[in-house]
Amino acid sequence: MKKLALTFAIVLLAVSTAFAGTKKDIRTVTFDTFLHCKECVRKVQENIAFEKGVKDLEVSLEKQKITIDYDARKTSVETLKKSIEKLGYKAIEHKEVKDGSKD
Repeated sequence: MKKLALTFAIVLLAVSTAFAGTKKDIRTVTFDTFLHCKECVRKVQENIAFEKGVKDLEVSLEKQKITIDYDARKTSVETLKKSIEKLGYKAIEHKEVKDGSKD
């Protein structure tokens, strides 16, 4: 019985150590875009939400922006941009300027 408990403890320690090193690198990117209607918003939401690494997605028809929280270990800004463009929409990365205001 002691041998079984010791084996279980070793396996549990090995598994927890393996998962401890898998920290996520969550980043946020915002794209300026040109969406025409609610159907465009739905199309982006239904497709981009399932791209590898996407953790959260906000699509605004009023602001003409797509904001994505993503795991940088699994995807990149360029990959996300290409995914939006494959849907037929422009995606221009929105950058903040040094004084704190937005481009």
